[in-house]
Amino acid sequence: MDEMDRRQFIKTLSLVLGAAAVTGTVPALAEEGKAGKAKSSGAQEVYEVFALRYAGPFDMKLAKALNQTGWEENISINYYIWAIRNKDGETTLVDTGTGPTLARELKLKGFVPPEQLVARLGVKREEVTKVIMTHMHFDHVGGMENFPQLYPNATFYVQKSEYDFWVNNPISRRPPFKRSRYDLGNKGLTDLAGGQRLVMLDGDRVIGPDMELLLVPGHSPGLQGVLLNTAKGSAVVASDSAHIARSFRDDMPSSIIADMVTWLKSYDKLRARAPIENLFPGHDALMLSNYPKVAENITKLA
Repeated sequence: MDEMDRRQFIKTLSLVLGAAAVTGTVPALAEEGKAGKAKSSGAQEVYEVFALRYAGPFDMKLAKALNQTGWEENISINYYIWAIRNKDGETTLVDTGTGPTLARELKLKGFVPPEQLVARLGVKREEVTKVIMTHMHFDHVGGMENFPQLYPNATFYVQKSEYDFWVNNPISRRPPFKRSRYDLGNKGLTDLAGGQRLVMLDGDRVIGPDMELLLVPGHSPGLQGVLLNTAKGSAVVASDSAHIARSFRDDMPSSIIADMVTWLKSYDKLRARAPIENLFPGHDALMLSNYPKVAENITKLA
């Protein structure tokens, strides 16, 4: 993809993901202090969950985030990675964001290298033991340019169906999907293939105490979320299962679709595992504004 195409896609994606947060129409993301706690799972491990904004805000049309509904409304979105930490400081990162090469190419607004945000949270590189790839779109996989070197103790997790589509399936290079590809990020995963640092999954998998990866395709062929126990009860870092939290409430995914029927079934699965207020979406601006600030561009979700 040439530079102008990619810049236009950024503008389109921003339109796709942002409108509801600005208009105040994202009530599914709980205001701090008002979110009801989910029932305790009785689990022993209790995790903290943080949202780390590495770029944004970007303006876009609500209809891009809410499947053709709201072309007259504008919203703002952010680009995030997430950090999950246990009581001993062991840290799991969810997604890798955008790496330095693509960030320069796109001239991403408000870009902060994701590893700087992780350090800002007080996490040492050797404390990162897992990196979960929710899906392989450019704004989630791009950091694979340098994450394996930055976090040498980390094991990386991706769904096999996601990896196979973006690495091996020629359909992923056709126009509707090509604009979401990022080959340098994909290479970071293929370089790990066949070794012990990359785990490819076929569906749901428990990967730690009270931490489970959930296959929830629809937006992408093998998207996965992270189910875990928190002080608020069961929660899911759902990434782009929804770009804004309103989608979970309204049962209306975004306009970037691999399989809509499968996507709606994924919503049923997510809502059965955690309350809506504890389903954290991929790009909602309210994750930065409606939760306690921990450091610049970092909030605590649970």
